[in-house]
Amino acid sequence: MSLLDWSKSLDIGVEAMNSEHKVLLAIMNKLYDRNEAKAERQELKGVLKELGDYTVKHFNDEEAFLLSIQFPDLEKHKLIHKSLLEKFGSHVADFTKSGVLEKSFFEFLKMWLSAHIQGIDMKYGEFAKTHK
Repeated sequence: MSLLDWSKSLDIGVEAMNSEHKVLLAIMNKLYDRNEAKAERQELKGVLKELGDYTVKHFNDEEAFLLSIQFPDLEKHKLIHKSLLEKFGSHVADFTKSGVLEKSFFEFLKMWLSAHIQGIDMKYGEFAKTHK
């Protein structure tokens, strides 16, 4: 079972970013599946690191894209990314202490991917269509 499946509602109209969002989704689903399967702490730690590393790469790529299209809300978008990374880091710290990935962590991931893409990223997708 997946945490979240890709759907048309997540398509922002920018293929490069859609592709990266799909990778993020796949890593999140892998982490969820491995946690549900009661994987060893070390394995979960590795998938968490993979998710964290790819998230940083994606945010850097996305911010470079926003700069390239002169997206007017770039600075605001960067602050949102910073906040998401801080929240992610807090969940990772909780896991490091307890060895448990709480339900609240997966709720955060689901909200992050769906709400962030559908609410925030959709704005630059629309902007990109009109400012090529």
